[in-house]
Amino acid sequence: MTDLDERIVRTLRERAEGTVDTDRLAARAVAGGRARRRRRRAGAGAALGLATVLGLGVATGLPERVRPPDPAAPVAATVSPPPADGVPGAAAQPDLVGTDPWVLHFGVDPARVRHLRWGVGSGVESVQVDVGTGPPVAVQLSASAAGLRRGVDGPSGPADGLTVEEAFDGTDRPHREAGRTTTTWIRLWQPVPGLYARAAVTATTARGIDDAVEALRLREARRCATPVRLTTLPAGARVSGCSVEVAALPEAVTASIEVAGADGQRMAVSFQYARSIEADRSTGNRTIGDRAAYLYPKGDELELLGFPKAHLTARFGWPSQGFTEADAAVVLGGAQVAPDLTDPRTWS
Repeated sequence: MTDLDERIVRTLRERAEGTVDTDRLAARAVAGGRARRRRRRAGAGAALGLATVLGLGVATGLPERVRPPDPAAPVAATVSPPPADGVPGAAAQPDLVGTDPWVLHFGVDPARVRHLRWGVGSGVESVQVDVGTGPPVAVQLSASAAGLRRGVDGPSGPADGLTVEEAFDGTDRPHREAGRTTTTWIRLWQPVPGLYARAAVTATTARGIDDAVEALRLREARRCATPVRLTTLPAGARVSGCSVEVAALPEAVTASIEVAGADGQRMAVSFQYARSIEADRSTGNRTIGDRAAYLYPKGDELELLGFPKAHLTARFGWPSQGFTEADAAVVLGGAQVAPDLTDPRTWS
């Protein structure tokens, strides 16, 4: 399996025991990120691209101290990406799927499932949803079959040796990693000609896939809204992907925006908010405009300070290489944070 698919399987397995625990997710949104930063500082790196778009990566802004989640905190809110007015859905124009990092050319019925994540990147649009009974389900759409077959082909893959027509036939195929007792069910299918879809769930049966597929709405479009808007980019750069995790709203939200340069440079912009953050960094060692900023000791990540209970960072070192500290300052200097971090309708 590729790194992407290993992350999909691992994330689905972690949540395979029932409904989402929002207190645990709120704590993991910050404390878990800090542990991963330590591992990354020691030399480990996470692949960007589609893994980030799926929200399976880690936001890199990190709190200094986090208090335990409040047992009386509100339950996770039911939220959806805002509508993209005037944009055709995937059923009408499948060739548009994955071409705009700010648009999802499909939605889901909020009366049937709840969004946990949404994202766009590397030619793939994706969501992860809570179907109400059982583990969460990841659904991806693309105008290309190749990206959705990764981890399904190969000697141990459930679609090994199958043609595109044979693989995308709507069959639920099991995959079990060596040494694991849990099974990830993967379904590949074509909702309409020219549109390829993939759904995955780690569970004893593939029932959750049916629930997620029935909730899909392919005749509408949604914005890949994030709580951060980037208004300035380095010369020749563009936004190439976005992902948001909303599973723990209103307690926490994380977002990642990937910036790509004309010569293959990569920068990962991350925003992380959690009500449980007790202390914010107040002293910087850099200045961006009239605001304090902090360059981390390895010199490959810059944080713009001054956001209560939140961290906004730009990582331009390995594995996101090619950009410089000056480029990161340009991006962070034009970043605008939404006034209401708990309401996607106010996001960009």
